[in-house]
Amino acid sequence: MADVIADYWGGQEGLVALLGGVPADAYRNSPRMARLDAALVEAVNDYQARLNHDARLPEYTATVVTGQQPGLFTGPLYTIYKAITTIRLARRIAERHGVPCTPIFWVASEDHDFDEVRSAHFLTPRHECLTLRYDPAADVAGLPLYRVPVESSLHALIAEAAAATNDRGCRGEVAAFLHESLDASESLADWTARILARLFCDTGLVIFAPHLDAARHRAAPVMERELEEPLQTTADVIEGGEQLDAVGYPPPVMKNARECSFFVEVDNRRRKVTFDGERFRLPEERQAWTHGEMTAMLGDAPERFSPNVALRPVVQQALFAPTAYVAGPGEVAYWAQLGRVFARREQPRPVVYPRAQALLTTAKLNALLTETGMSVREMREPFDSLLDRALRHLATDPARHILAEHRAGLLEGVRRLQDELIAHDPTAGAMVEGLERRTLTNLDRIDRTLLYADTKRVQTVARRVTRLRTAFAPWRNPQERVYNGVSFAFEHGWELVPNLLERITIDSCELNEVEL
Repeated sequence: MADVIADYWGGQEGLVALLGGVPADAYRNSPRMARLDAALVEAVNDYQARLNHDARLPEYTATVVTGQQPGLFTGPLYTIYKAITTIRLARRIAERHGVPCTPIFWVASEDHDFDEVRSAHFLTPRHECLTLRYDPAADVAGLPLYRVPVESSLHALIAEAAAATNDRGCRGEVAAFLHESLDASESLADWTARILARLFCDTGLVIFAPHLDAARHRAAPVMERELEEPLQTTADVIEGGEQLDAVGYPPPVMKNARECSFFVEVDNRRRKVTFDGERFRLPEERQAWTHGEMTAMLGDAPERFSPNVALRPVVQQALFAPTAYVAGPGEVAYWAQLGRVFARREQPRPVVYPRAQALLTTAKLNALLTETGMSVREMREPFDSLLDRALRHLATDPARHILAEHRAGLLEGVRRLQDELIAHDPTAGAMVEGLERRTLTNLDRIDRTLLYADTKRVQTVARRVTRLRTAFAPWRNPQERVYNGVSFAFEHGWELVPNLLERITIDSCELNEVEL
């Protein structure tokens, strides 16, 4: 989806039309001020207190919202960059327009894809990737993440992660907090929220969890509307996907026309809902309800209902009326599918603002890049290509130098021979027609043989390339999509986030390279 982000920043007409504006509208236009529901504000502020977090949500404020599902050790680094972008954008809006603007991080505690978030990756001092996986003894299949327990085995993962990362005097303090916050947490979602609260203390970032009772009750009218028109949101999303495809982008949200836009919890497990024209059905449970029965359930137990990916932005708007939503690349694309969803409800859409992209590096890694003649932007290329490039950059073999000196002359001689033969004897000229190609192939073969002749040297350079690849593009993925923020907090302490807040810019899709 990287092209979507670049095109959106570049003002691609079709994409801008589907998203309802450009990113800069978030701070150029007057922010949307809202008087928030008093019960919701009280619940959110009580939640901050439970997290030992210093931020508070005012009743009357503009807001900028971002969100991500809970993850082991907060999940990938882009979670941190989403929060940083949200804080920076809220501050800019407040300064430009002279109004309060509150940054909110929506910890998607209702999400139930545990397999997606159960692993965490750490960068070791030897620039190797350590992968840790949470395997709870409890059966967590289908549980929303606010119900996934944090078991004592996680203490061993904390210890293993801390032992495998660099220590500049901060590791013990960070590890101690992780152990203490784990003991205080009720679920994986709760632990994620506590870690985010500590990372972002003194920034004003409000941590929100949608499973709070006050939020579920406030969202009930949205769910009631969905019960009245069970498949309309799905139809609107499908049509939005067709519009997105028509302007050149594959729609990221694909739905079956019979799928409703909400889930229902049954025996604490979150289940998909379909509608067959007469009854609401839960395929996984083989249960069905009439419209009246489902409406009664919503009235009695709104806490059992939660939105899917398409309806969540509508719930978010009902709760906080944000001026802007800070989105990752995939989210920007699916927000482009939601125009009709908002229009049908006559509800204003927030400006979709792409999150900052960043890469964390060090002086040693940067020196190694220079030494090998490569850049971070090349790190996702195939390993053999990178190794070949590094070997050529570092090569000092005199035999290769001699070969290079004669290369141009040999090829020029072959071309002259072919031209002269054709002029005097076309048959002979045709016979040497492929000589230039064969000569070039043989010269390349000789050059490569010489380049890889010193096995020990090749192994040394391969280790350097591997070190760079593992640090910057593990498994050929962007660093920010693999390693987590805690991995770097172990080494750099709680000053990591203030440092990144100061140095990461949010005004383009350019990669922020931050040397720590």
